[in-house]
Parts: sequence; structure tokens; C-alpha cells
Amino acid sequence: MNFLHYQALAKTETEFSINQEWGQGRSIFGGLTAALVLVHIESNNSLINFDLRTVNIHFCGPTVADVPCTFRHKVLSRGRSVVQVEGQLVQNGEVKTQIIACFTLQRTSNINVRVPAKKFLLNPDEATAITYDKTNLPAFVQYFDLRYSHNNPPFSGSKDSLIAGWMRLSEPKESLSDAAILCLIDVWPPAILPMLKQPAPTSTVTWNVEFMRPRATIPISDLLYYECSAIEAGQGYAHTEGKIYHSNGELLALNRQMVALYDKVG
Repeated sequence: MNFLHYQALAKTETEFSINQEWGQGRSIFGGLTAALVLVHIESNNSLINFDLRTVNIHFCGPTVADVPCTFRHKVLSRGRSVVQVEGQLVQNGEVKTQIIACFTLQRTSNINVRVPAKKFLLNPDEATAITYDKTNLPAFVQYFDLRYSHNNPPFSGSKDSLIAGWMRLSEPKESLSDAAILCLIDVWPPAILPMLKQPAPTSTVTWNVEFMRPRATIPISDLLYYECSAIEAGQGYAHTEGKIYHSNGELLALNRQMVALYDKVG
């Protein structure tokens, strides 16, 4: 059951379970749970002409596979041009994923700053495709088309934390929604992992994504470009910062995460 299956469920249902194939360690993949809470919010509020600007995400606990998930939301504020909505995924009465999404109406302004178009070192056809291997990768990776453009794999002991590459759904059938982009961003491993010399558990604690506007509709077959690196790490936590681009070089989103790292026990 791919991402689009669960996206469709979240548009119409307030309770359903998520299959184990979306598991990652002891929890369901956080990119999926955050995306589904966002879909629930967008499907249950009048947001015509509003654009999603920012999403702040807290992973409060592990979402367990094959256990009913309840989705709920609360409008925190609704002004003329800004709406802020809180959404939650709940299991057994406990909040597992919580997000606050901020939606805005476009307004006229004298200030207009645009980021220059990104120039890529490798185009999608030149990048190294990640081949799904069920012995080494979570099962949900099969639902994504990921291609490394920087030779810096996890657990290689690199001095460079940069992770970069191209991404899309493996079977794209519709233009990318904001929720799908959110899910795609989180498929990549935390940018601290290339610096490790051997596997160690990591867990995203907080996550912030800011979407650039205006944005044209993204064609179904297009790949997006992702790059992310650690900006600070210590005492068992890392702060990473990334950017997401369209293949035409347009900046689409900014990405920040705080990641808990368990490379030393005790």
C-alpha cells in the first residue's frame, strides 16, 4: 500500500491503521505520519486560495503498526490572511505525531526577494539510483525513486555530512501535493549518518518545513532535488538544515530537523 493509498484514506477517514511495511525501527515512518496529519487538516478545513507556508512537527512517541490511528485537529487562529491549525495522530489515547500548519493568502507587497536558480552537479539520469534491498532498507523505500548525487553514504565515517540527490514517488500518478513533498523529504537518512563509522539508532524529534510561494504545479514525472547537512551536533543531538529544489532550479522548501543520536550507550 503506497503513499497515495494512505493519502486517499486520510482525506475521508478519521481512523485507520498503517501497515507494518511502513515501519522504521519500532515506529511507523515519521514522514508518512506527518504527511497524513497534514492531509487530514487540509481535508477538514476551508482553505480555498490559501497556501501552506510552514509546518512544525513534533514526534511525541512511536506510532505502532497495525494499531488504529485517530486523526484530529483544532483551528488555533483564523485571520484575514493567515490560518493556523494544529493536527494530531493519536493511538491508545496518546499523541504520537503533532503538527502545526500555517496557511496564508497571497497579498501585494513592494518587497520581492527571489533565490537564484540552483545549478546541479548531476542531473537525475547521472545520479546513482538507490536499489531497494529488503535486507538493508525499510520496506517503504520501494515506494520511492531516490538517486544519490553525492557520494556520501550513511555510516561511511565521512567528515562531510552532506546528503544530496533526486527524489519522487516510484509510481507517480498525480501532481505532487505538499503532503507528498513532506513525505519525500523525510525518506532521506538524517544528514548526520554519513559521519558515523557504523550503524547507530537515530530519531527525529522536531522538524520544520517552510514552503516557498508562489509555486507552479509540479508535473507528475518531475523529480525534486534534496540537499541537507548538519550545522551543529553534540551531546547526542544534531541540528540539520536542508533545501528542496525543482529540477528547473527553483527553490521549493527549506527543511530543518533536530535529530537524537544514540551512537554511544551509557
